[in-house]
Amino acid sequence: MKLLNINKIVLGALLFITTFFTACDLEELPENVNINDPKSLVEIQELLNNAYNNLGWPLGGNAQLFSDINGDNINGLAGLNVDETEIYNRSTSFFNNTIRDNMYRGFYRIILDANVALNFLTPEYLQSIGEDATSSQVQEMRGEALFLRAYMHFEVSRFMSHSPGFTPDNSHLGVPYRKDYANAIGEIRGTVAQNYADMLSDLKEAETLLNAMNSKNQYYANKAAAQAVLSKVYFQAGFGPDLETGKSNYQNAFDYANLALQGTTATFDNNLYQGTNVYRFAGALDATNNTTNTAIPNVETIFGIISESTANSKGDGFRRYRSDFTIGNVTVRLMQEVYNSITSTDKRRSLIDVIDGEYFLNKFNRSIFHVPLLHYSDILLIRAEAAAETNNVAQAEMDINQILSRAGLSTVTGISRDQLIDLARNQRRIELLGEGNRVNDLKRIGVQETSLTIRNAPWNCNGMLFQFPATEVFTGFVQNPVGGCN
Repeated sequence: MKLLNINKIVLGALLFITTFFTACDLEELPENVNINDPKSLVEIQELLNNAYNNLGWPLGGNAQLFSDINGDNINGLAGLNVDETEIYNRSTSFFNNTIRDNMYRGFYRIILDANVALNFLTPEYLQSIGEDATSSQVQEMRGEALFLRAYMHFEVSRFMSHSPGFTPDNSHLGVPYRKDYANAIGEIRGTVAQNYADMLSDLKEAETLLNAMNSKNQYYANKAAAQAVLSKVYFQAGFGPDLETGKSNYQNAFDYANLALQGTTATFDNNLYQGTNVYRFAGALDATNNTTNTAIPNVETIFGIISESTANSKGDGFRRYRSDFTIGNVTVRLMQEVYNSITSTDKRRSLIDVIDGEYFLNKFNRSIFHVPLLHYSDILLIRAEAAAETNNVAQAEMDINQILSRAGLSTVTGISRDQLIDLARNQRRIELLGEGNRVNDLKRIGVQETSLTIRNAPWNCNGMLFQFPATEVFTGFVQNPVGGCN
């Protein structure tokens, strides 16, 4: 992949850039695309495709693993490299050119790609090349770019800033929210209040611009994907100050989760954990041509990353969990407490292998798989917990029972609101194990349960935050505080 120069802004970061989704639709930029002055919507779409192309680096397992290392599911005594040990020990030093810093840059690379596309999707530019700025194709492309920009800011903010509610008015520092491709560096941090307002603005506009199905194919962003991320944004805001006047964060989380589940073509996978069908991270490898069937990701996928072949496999970051490789000093171990929290009759207990007294997740034991970034079970559990938080116990019970029944567990009836909340949280930990959600759930809950600890450290200590790369810091840029969690 070559470096792409737009108005002297270097787009190519060489962050293991590979092709995303279907090879025929999302290829590397062809030689005939005018990078500085695209002459058609086809060329602008190719620029937007770059944002999709680059999802695999931060979200192909790296961000999820780093998030889990910061939480309470992973036993860091073995299996972590030097940079990951810094995360596990909650060091507040910052380094340059490390995998952690590259993950940060990976998120902003996608944001930059989206902003480049948006720069050329303005009425003025489109008119200059004879394109109709009001066409459905243009509106859809704008929706995709806004969706990707907001989604990536949301993900990176959860590493670099405390959750909403850390301060009573969300005035604590967030991340630079970049809306202009010409300002790739040199932006100061906004507050978390400003960050979340920008996310909501971008996502709500994307929701109005996107259709139930993307006109290109099912793997591009659509309306349900935008609604799913909106539910996650409000859910993360949880116990913090309401992001919308007159409506609680949990009510909004419920409403958008409900819209996403009702509007998506994804379905609840009742066959998951039955027989040999145990993987949501699915993808059948064709031994004859070494490719996967890209038309068949797991049915729960609302939005995700498609691995096309072993030569172009996304999700490599998840390989560190695999128990079918030779167990060594790069294999991630789980806490025994996680295994013990799953009852012996729960089918999901079989996703953990016990080898020589250590615990390993076999959820990713495949040579190739697709990565469901937004999936039905995650959004269903958001709806369940948000329903319980808003006293809609009947809906909460119904949603949780789907998860319990599939796992082979007894369903519940007539239990209290607080019991439903606890059950939903427990089910999120088990159902989403290895997917990078746990520590963010704990940070959200800590706003209400102020004495909560995460692996013996306060939920809001300095070491729960990642440091910005040294290359990001300039005069006037406020770095995250030092002091770790001791």
